Amino acid sequence: MVLLGSACGGGEGDASATPTPCPSATGAVDLSLLPRDVELDRFAEIQEIVREDEYVNVAALAETTVVELDPSLQRSLLDAGYEIIGHDNEGFEAEIFFARDERTLGTFRLRAGPCEGHVTVRLIYTSPRIATS
Repeated sequence: MVLLGSACGGGEGDASATPTPCPSATGAVDLSLLPRDVELDRFAEIQEIVREDEYVNVAALAETTVVELDPSLQRSLLDAGYEIIGHDNEGFEAEIFFARDERTLGTFRLRAGPCEGHVTVRLIYTSPRIATS
């Protein structure tokens, strides 16, 4: 985590330091591992996907703010037939809990950073449908 923070700019209090770009995805990510009807790749650069049995864990980075990304993700989920079953947005962080039924559900965790104007996104999703696809 410290590495990401240091990649966003110069040292604290060093006015002469030149900011460096926010980290981007390293290597190719197999987007076919994403749940088909959760279109996170429309909103963020996917950095990692871990899929095991009925579970998918996705890390992504979006060039926006939590306040802007949150309603866009919610609209996308509603359009895909999900119900928003819980939500919290504090401006710098947000959680979206969603479900289609009792076995197809997920959570988006949005956190401001690691760089200004970026949002770290974590999707945790489970569905028996992905175990067979």
